[in-house]
Order: sequence, then C-alpha cells, then structure tokens
Amino acid sequence: MSDAPRQTALHGIYFKLSALVLFCTMDAMVKGLGGTYGSFQLMVFRSGVALVPVAVLIWHAGGIRVVRSNRPWLQALRVAIGFGSMFGFFYAFPRMPLVDAYAISFSAPLFMVALSVLILKEPVGWRRWTAVGVGFAGVLIMLDPWGIEFHAVSLIILAATFCYSLSTVMVRLLSRHDPDVVTLFWFAIVGTVISLACAVPEWIWPPAMDWVWLLTLGLLGGFAQILITRAWRLAPAAILAPFDYASIVLAMAFGYLWFKEEPSWTVWYGLPLVMGSGLYILHREQVRARERKKSLIP
Repeated sequence: MSDAPRQTALHGIYFKLSALVLFCTMDAMVKGLGGTYGSFQLMVFRSGVALVPVAVLIWHAGGIRVVRSNRPWLQALRVAIGFGSMFGFFYAFPRMPLVDAYAISFSAPLFMVALSVLILKEPVGWRRWTAVGVGFAGVLIMLDPWGIEFHAVSLIILAATFCYSLSTVMVRLLSRHDPDVVTLFWFAIVGTVISLACAVPEWIWPPAMDWVWLLTLGLLGGFAQILITRAWRLAPAAILAPFDYASIVLAMAFGYLWFKEEPSWTVWYGLPLVMGSGLYILHREQVRARERKKSLIP
C-alpha cells in the first residue's frame, strides 16, 4: 500500500474509532435515561436532533433537491427495518448489562454473511459458512437458554442485531442507486415522525438538565453516523471491521463505572467464539479480494 492510500485508510480508522466512542457513549446515556423515559421518546431525540448535522451535509451537497431517492420503496423498507433495530436496542439497553448487549450484537457479521447471499447474491464458501456456525454457537452460549438467568431481553437484542445486519446490507444495496446523504436523511426524518407519534401518549416533559442530556444523546448519534459513513468511504471494510470489537472495552468500562455492572459469566465463554469467527470471515474476505484482483490481471 502506497503512502497516500495508507494515510487515507489511517484517517478511516480514526473516524471509525471516534464513531465507536460516540455510539457507546450514546448507548450508555440511553441506558441511564431509559429508567425515566420510554424508548420512543428517547428515539425522538436520537432521530430528531441527528437531523441537524444531516442538514449540514444536505446543504453542502446542494440543498434539499439531493434527497430525492431513485429507489423510494427500497428506502422505505430500509427505514422500517432500521427503525425496528433502533427500537430493539433502545428497549433492551436499560434492561440488561451493557456489555452483555454488546457481546450479543457482535453476531452482526454472521447475519451479514447469510443475508449477503440472499440479497446481494454474493458467493460464500464452506470456510465462511463454518465460521458462521462457530459464531452462532458462541451466541447460543452467551444467550444461555438453559440457564436460570436467561431472559427474553437477550432475544430482543438478537432480533435487533438481525435487523441491523439486514439494514446494513440494504444500505450496501442502496449505495448502488442513492448517495449516502439520501439514506441518512430519510432514516432521520421518518424515524423522528414515527417515534414522536408513538411517544406522545406516554410523553414525560423533561426538566432542564434532562433536556441537556437528551439533546446531547441526539447529537452524539448524529455525528457518529456521519463519522462512520465517512470511515467506510475512506478505508476498506476488511481494515475497519475488526475495530468494532474495541467497543466491548468501552461497554465494559461504561457498565462498570456508570452502572456498577459486570458481564455475565457466559459472555466470557461465548464472546471469543463470536469474535474469532467474525475476524476469520474478514480474513476470508481479504483472501477473496486478492484472488479477484489477480484474476483481473492479464
């Protein structure tokens, strides 16, 4: 890799790590505020305030005319699935240890492999399918369905992770037709409207200090979304994806320092299998990319 691409990839890594810090901080705030406010009310601030940085992007891109989608029905489906994912995480974070929720959410790359076959028609060999099987064994260990501590919130996190994975694959599909700003805008605007409609019946008017926390939550989510989108443009997925696992350290730190939580014992047994399978899948992606590049050389 020459100096210029290496420098670009390094910037992508910085953006990715910055986004992870913001996202994890936002999730900890969701957990802390979730004992007072409903999930939909928190989602109003997550989506509504995020429109501020998105609006700046739209302005720089040429104004409101740029948000017209070439695949409106596909955008609508992506918004619905993404909304379901966000609700699942916002509902579950206040109800289980943060590090446990993050550990289960690391099953996302495993779902993405299967969904890429179905939606993007990408070929997947036996090695990656084996890694998927090992990873899901790790997820099953972390869920501990036969243990006395098993509860349905773990399944909600798993369902939210599946929706997140499907949403991510759909974003890859939409990137063939629409710029990133279009996807960001429609998710933020529709998510705000639906969340507000659902939140109104149980709305709790926040005191002054909580307004600060709620607005900060939304800004963190909005800027993190922009940073992560920029990161994927600057560096290949095979370089960036392993850094996702750094968030488990942040989740553990927030959980212990803020909420006095410790990971469930099953996490220590299942997490290495999930992380190992995810990293192996990324390794196979790199191998396949090199093989495709060689096949193009005359």
